[in-house]
Amino acid sequence: MSMTHTYDALVVGAGYIGCAVAYHLTAAGLKTALLEQGSGVAAGASRANYGNVQVQDAELEHSLPLVTAGYRRFADLEERLGAPVGYRRLGSLLLIENEAQWALMAARLPRLHAAGIAAELVPAEDLPRLEPLLDPRAFLGACYHPAEGQVWPFALLRAYLREARRLGLTVRTDTTVTGVERHGGRVTGVQTQHDSLSAPVVILTTGAWTARLGQTLGRRWPVQHVHGQALVTEPTEQRLNTHLASAAFFEAAHEAGELDQAPAVLAISQTAEGHWLLGEAARVTTEFGTGATASGQAAIARLADRHFPGLSRRRVLRGWAAPVAFTADGLPLLGPVKDIPGLILATAFKSTVIITPLVGELVAQYVVNGQTELDWQPFSPDRGGP
Repeated sequence: MSMTHTYDALVVGAGYIGCAVAYHLTAAGLKTALLEQGSGVAAGASRANYGNVQVQDAELEHSLPLVTAGYRRFADLEERLGAPVGYRRLGSLLLIENEAQWALMAARLPRLHAAGIAAELVPAEDLPRLEPLLDPRAFLGACYHPAEGQVWPFALLRAYLREARRLGLTVRTDTTVTGVERHGGRVTGVQTQHDSLSAPVVILTTGAWTARLGQTLGRRWPVQHVHGQALVTEPTEQRLNTHLASAAFFEAAHEAGELDQAPAVLAISQTAEGHWLLGEAARVTTEFGTGATASGQAAIARLADRHFPGLSRRRVLRGWAAPVAFTADGLPLLGPVKDIPGLILATAFKSTVIITPLVGELVAQYVVNGQTELDWQPFSPDRGGP
């Protein structure tokens, strides 16, 4: 016979957002449990990313207040969490390969500047000044963001969980939520493969798995996911000044297809210790696999070597792959679910790291006070219909 455990709030999914939400709810005095289907935290996309605190890919119509407020949280985040998270400041280059991309980048600048975000278009001849290791011959130039940053992903997650556990958070791994329980329409808890857990508030920070849980509630939440791949090399003494991505991300829509035919789009960064992070190959899929493909990894390696001569002589330590959630309109699902009181979504963010501290605060504000400091109505999980 299963036992029911009672909490004030349940957070499902222990990635960046889930850990931050669980911390802020616990800090607000709520008896909270964080549930993760993997054998450890960060079992999904949060274990397979660069840790970049970036504004470069922000959705402009609604998301800039979220992004800029999130960025400000990093100035004293380590002090507030009482632990290092490996935060360092660095710039970024969105590399431009054709006139259409140049026009797209130029059109973004007025909105970015109006939001107080530093950005400028840089011609190809100036790229060696900003990134001496890059071969600039394939590019017309880049959109340069001088004020971005990077964290060590696992240090950030550990910092949230260490402090949250000290405050009383319960963390349960190897716990798959199979359904959200309701009574009279209102959330009463969740059902797992082991038991039932009772709580009047459930927050889904479930990334690529969100749509599947939505189906159990009769909801068609517009969350899709890609199978995203990257490589990690041995450390080098040569250091990047920036993290780099292709402006092609702004013109190429995700297209369904076979993962083994996945093209690579440039996305390169480097850890503080000197490891190169090379990506990425991605294809829309309905599968949840985490296995890297030989063709995807080879495509990434060829692309990186083309723009950074000599990288081919560096040993690849490992490849990774993970299901990464996205929405067609570039907006997250963030906020309460209509007609299911007690259910909140916080998932499918376009760039997750930069808004992680803020989203934790917003969810806790809503649970405790019924309102938030920022308007999150544009991100309503119900915007796509029932």
